[in-house]
Amino acid sequence: MPAPRTKCTVSTLAALMLAIPLAGCVSIQPQEESPAPTASAVPTATASIQGTATPLPKDPTSTEGSLGTVPKETAGDSFQAGFDKILEHAQKKKCSQDTDISEDGQILLLVGDCKDVAITGTGNMIVANNARSVAISGAGNIVAIKSLRQVEVSGVGNVVAWRSGDTHVTDSGQSNSLGRNALDGVELAF
Repeated sequence: MPAPRTKCTVSTLAALMLAIPLAGCVSIQPQEESPAPTASAVPTATASIQGTATPLPKDPTSTEGSLGTVPKETAGDSFQAGFDKILEHAQKKKCSQDTDISEDGQILLLVGDCKDVAITGTGNMIVANNARSVAISGAGNIVAIKSLRQVEVSGVGNVVAWRSGDTHVTDSGQSNSLGRNALDGVELAF
């Protein structure tokens, strides 16, 4: 009688070996009594999925197919894209010789002759065409200025980007991102 048991064990092992590679496979079969979905049907999720997915840029030395390519819609100029997105939601604020931004959570377009801009507030999004200098002691600010000569940051978690200019940078703060490509990977939420 041991032979049938061995045959049963071998059959069970064979079934498990086939089941493991197929564990991620899904079979879709229509339900008999459910009507077919229409174009206006709204899918519902049964589980909450959170997070973001960012495509990786393609390695120029790679010989692989289309894996890791960046879609054309997201490729390109992160400065201009970020500048434009902030600009869509910005309120105008007139610059003067010395402009102080001490409020929190403002979305601003600085207009006029911006000489020296001081940002002591937190969580602001600020764009401008030009400024002589920007000093930030606040935290979590995102600043995009097309032409900037000097930036001093002593705050924490600020992002300052500029398009052109021979910009002198001083960063005595922590976790700040400063430079022409500082907006790369920054997610702007409104």
